Amino acid sequence: MVLLTMKFSPEKLKRKILRDKYNSLVFEKGRGRELYLVGGFVRDILRGIRSKDRDYIVSGDIRSFAKEIRKITGGTIVELRKEHMIRIALKNGTTLDFSKPMGTLEEDLSKRDFTINAIAWSPSSGIIDPYHGIEDIQKRRIHLLAKENLIADPLRMLRAYRFAAELNGYIEKRTRNSLKMFNNMINETSSERITLELFNLLNLKHSAKYLQMALSDDLLTDIISINYSQLDRNIKDIFKLEQINKKFSLKIQVLLKKIFSQILIYKGLLCLEILLNKKDSLTPQAISKIKMSNKIIKRIELAYKGIRKSKEKEPDKLFDLFLVSKEAAMDVLIITGKCDLLKDYDRFRRIWKRGLLSSEEIIKVTEVKTGPRIGIMINEIKRAQFEGRIKTKKDAIRLLISII
Repeated sequence: MVLLTMKFSPEKLKRKILRDKYNSLVFEKGRGRELYLVGGFVRDILRGIRSKDRDYIVSGDIRSFAKEIRKITGGTIVELRKEHMIRIALKNGTTLDFSKPMGTLEEDLSKRDFTINAIAWSPSSGIIDPYHGIEDIQKRRIHLLAKENLIADPLRMLRAYRFAAELNGYIEKRTRNSLKMFNNMINETSSERITLELFNLLNLKHSAKYLQMALSDDLLTDIISINYSQLDRNIKDIFKLEQINKKFSLKIQVLLKKIFSQILIYKGLLCLEILLNKKDSLTPQAISKIKMSNKIIKRIELAYKGIRKSKEKEPDKLFDLFLVSKEAAMDVLIITGKCDLLKDYDRFRRIWKRGLLSSEEIIKVTEVKTGPRIGIMINEIKRAQFEGRIKTKKDAIRLLISII
């Protein structure tokens, strides 16, 4: 957890903000304009971490200003919110958002989601915190600015749990009541935006605690059409996974932080596989609010096959578990708490990649040219090698002859 010391003097904070090359460039080019850095970057730098996103409130023609910045930074210009926001998306994943002020600065900040995101900064004014967002960061508290702000953008309800998870904090009572009151409005939000927020939450260290909170507040069942009791069990399993995280090998801990697909890291993928698990098949209707890549969908389907196979009471069927779950076999072992079998999976992969006999050699011995029989023979030879029943090429040929 990041320590929220808040011991930045105004000058030290200024140096830290302007040490960032993008902030330095924007404020240099924006001299003479009313210009403020707002939102996530300010919130995160006060927490001692660095954000990839930078949001600016800029007076005047934001389009021409963004083009001026883009000449230096490169990237792609995207127009959002009907000319009220211009984004520069850079190749390294950084985004620079330029917005027109909506009234005075204080009025603009009042239209944001939570107090922790309603903090502004400029070189001349320093920190501007009219809604006591710094105090809420210190107390790790999520505090809604106004109910109307939830209605204006219902995705903010899911963001409340994500921000609470980032702080490993809590959602204050009145905000929580508002989330419960308006939870069904999440259906008005696009699946793409819901997916982004859900994946951000799953990626976090303490996601289970806040998924449980979202479930208790009846928000999660509006996003995932799986019954409450099943989701409750699944979240308990995510909690177990997060509890044993520190016990994983260094190799797995490094892997957990790598991006798998979209913005989902491997840790988030494992949590998603657990969260969507159910006794019967996962229907498209159950996940209609989640927009997943084909890569993620395929991985989840393979993981389900492996999880079901792992529950069969046949300890000698490890080969079949690896066979049905394929590249998701590691996911299945981690999820089911069988990391001690990872060495067996590595051995399976080596055998599967290069067994004792090649397809050409099998065809030569059997004179079977094509068809499913070849696949069956390949599987049986590799199974026997994995189980230690054969060790040499001669052993494999003898087995092959016995099969045909």
